[in-house]
Amino acid sequence: MRRNCMYLVEGPCERKLIEALKENPSKIIPGKIKVFNVIQDKIPKSVLLSVQPDTMMVLVFDTDVVKTDVLRENIRSLKRYCQRVSIVYLAQVLNFEDEIIRCTDVSKAEELTKSKTIANFKSSVNRMKAYDFRMSLERHKLDMNKLWNKKTSKEFSFIEQNHKLVKI
Repeated sequence: MRRNCMYLVEGPCERKLIEALKENPSKIIPGKIKVFNVIQDKIPKSVLLSVQPDTMMVLVFDTDVVKTDVLRENIRSLKRYCQRVSIVYLAQVLNFEDEIIRCTDVSKAEELTKSKTIANFKSSVNRMKAYDFRMSLERHKLDMNKLWNKKTSKEFSFIEQNHKLVKI
């Protein structure tokens, strides 16, 4: 049985990363992407009730701000309102740029897009087509084994290190 998959990603850069990794050949399970910060905002009940049974919910979030109360509440709500949902955690330790550095051969995230600042880097990523971003990642030796693989801080120890469930 093919499972539905829904990605709740923190921001537009994470959306672009997920879109790029879904490009052929896929490096992750394809699915619907919704920009939603699960660390800061409670998932609306209307969204929870619209999740199909047996859906794999993938939460993509940064861990640089140690605030887990809303995340914990969102996890409880997903388990309570969604039938037979499984939750996959793609925790970015510490943030998007750190994950890019860790899983490629760049020493600064800006090198990936030849940007001068982090703000320019993020703007460049968001302007790129998913295919072009994927090619840039590949040129810089993307290593999927290192992406979302770093152990989180003790404040986030309640989440599973189950990132492999979405990787192909």
